[in-house]
Amino acid sequence: MDLKGKNILVLGLAKSGVAAAIELNKIGSNVTASDIKDRSSIKNADLLESLGIKLVLESHPLNLLNGCDLIVVSPGIPGDLKILKEARKRDIPIISELELGYWFMKAPIIAVTGTNGKTTTTTLIGEILKNDGKTVSVAGNIGIPLIREVNKGDQDYVVVEVSSFQLENILQFKPKIATILNISEDHLNRHKTFENYIEAKARILENQDENDYAVINYDDPIAFSLAKRANGKVIFFSRKRELDFGVFVKNDVIVIKGQGGFFPILKANELGIKGLHNLENALAAVSVCWIAKANLNLMAETLKDFHGVEHRLEYVATINGVKYINDSKGTNPNSSQKAIEAVEGPIVLIAGGYDKKSDFTDFIKSFNGKVKKLILIGATAKILEDAAIKQGFLNIEKAYSLQEAVNLAKNEARPGDTVLLSPACASWDMFQSFEERGIVFKNAVHSLMGQLKE
Repeated sequence: MDLKGKNILVLGLAKSGVAAAIELNKIGSNVTASDIKDRSSIKNADLLESLGIKLVLESHPLNLLNGCDLIVVSPGIPGDLKILKEARKRDIPIISELELGYWFMKAPIIAVTGTNGKTTTTTLIGEILKNDGKTVSVAGNIGIPLIREVNKGDQDYVVVEVSSFQLENILQFKPKIATILNISEDHLNRHKTFENYIEAKARILENQDENDYAVINYDDPIAFSLAKRANGKVIFFSRKRELDFGVFVKNDVIVIKGQGGFFPILKANELGIKGLHNLENALAAVSVCWIAKANLNLMAETLKDFHGVEHRLEYVATINGVKYINDSKGTNPNSSQKAIEAVEGPIVLIAGGYDKKSDFTDFIKSFNGKVKKLILIGATAKILEDAAIKQGFLNIEKAYSLQEAVNLAKNEARPGDTVLLSPACASWDMFQSFEERGIVFKNAVHSLMGQLKE
């Protein structure tokens, strides 16, 4: 679609909405941007208006649809919004910022989706390819809108973290390599049913053809079931079994088995990122970079040197023999369950947050004698408390703030213990983002260190 002179409505003015509005303005579209927040909450309101972009704030009036040629929705905008229902009745196209970025992107796209591990895997793929000498951008749900990367000149690849929210509103989005890491229940408050969530994730495959690739987790039943929808070449990775073709672990060594032979990469215990879930993330990254023809020796070196991303099992400090770990990216029960599995020793766990209608039963069961104390914050504190008591876990305390939770954890923890922030919930009840939550946690831990010096 030639968007010059078109009337385009951008809904939502977080990072992706602002980036979309600015880029559309650059190409000569008539842009109106709307958000339910007030002006004081929109960081770039003055900039947008200085460019000639019309702002409509604190509501989404239906008259915004009059003469509208296209709607670009930010990931946080739910599909059942009244203005979007009316737009569908009027046959006005609705796309995500991801789709918009794809329309203008010239470089081949590597797209990574899944319930857990997206950011780590996306970042790791980017690092492997960069260290291989390729020109690469990393964008998407990781915090950098794809549309911002379209004017960066010639690139070998753009590696994009893709969420279910972004995939809901694609039309032509077609990655050269699509990666599905795993799928477990999440975002049921948005998608209503698990089946809807799965269908949103599966859309990453729908526009691919025989020249494209799908990298899929053989060990994850739902991800595996989506392989039959792939139109391109399927490459499986597995942590649990030897494959006839693909990437897997044999005798504790990550190996590639392809038409050209059998290639050991490195020992699993040499990975810079720890935990079984991170081994799966590494296997996915190896699969993608093998397809992208990265040098295998350089790949091994990057896998050794890469130690993860901020807010995901991030070591903060050791105070009086107690280790503090920030896993604010644990925004669903399954993710936090994997964090508990990855951490050694007795755990004082800080959890709770925004209610995404998750089931916490398996999360509580994963404590398995390892979690000695549960400190709860946020909107789900009572829900998590009830779930824990139902499973017979009774050592629970509630805190009104994350700072208070850290102080309570300090009083409970003993040398050799780990204080783990892994909320199993989104952050939106108390914080703008999981990043903000993680920073508040780290600041609270650092304040404990300051108290020791006084």
